Parts: sequence; C-alpha cells; structure tokens
Amino acid sequence: MPKIDMPGVGRRLEALRLALDLNRREFSESFGLDPSSYTKTAEGEKSLRTQHAFAIAERWSVSMDYLFRGRLSDIPDHLREAILSHLNGQD
Repeated sequence: MPKIDMPGVGRRLEALRLALDLNRREFSESFGLDPSSYTKTAEGEKSLRTQHAFAIAERWSVSMDYLFRGRLSDIPDHLREAILSHLNGQD
C-alpha cells in the first residue's frame, strides 16, 4: 500500500491557507480542526484525517486529490494560480 506523503500534504495545506489569505487559526477552524493539531499536520508530524480533508475540499473548492496527491486540475483557476505561487515560493 502506498504511503501518504504527510510533509507534502502539509505544504499543500499551507499553500492553500496562504492563497486564501487566512491565518492558521481561521483556516483550521473553517474545517473543524484545532489550531495546534493543524500546526502539527501542516508540519507533517500528524496525518490529515479523511473527515478534515473532506471538509476542506467542500469548504474551499479543492479536491482531495490536491490535498493528498498534489493534483491541481479540479481547482478553480484563480485559486490554482495563488496556490502554485505559494508552493513555488516554498521550494
């Protein structure tokens, strides 16, 4: 069974958060996760639970494929461009 790249998930979460111009508390509370758990998830120390990934996907119009695999194809253009900008800035 393939392993989930948790640091990659964390980078994609942070890129989405920054693209939305939200602080960590605002972003984490938007999908029902406490800020300290979000920080651990964003840093790749803790897994993103499916229920939270689904809530993020529904709330922010991103796909679970983006969160877990980095696929940007189903994300609205304006959001995709902002996410890419933040992802490229982290490299």
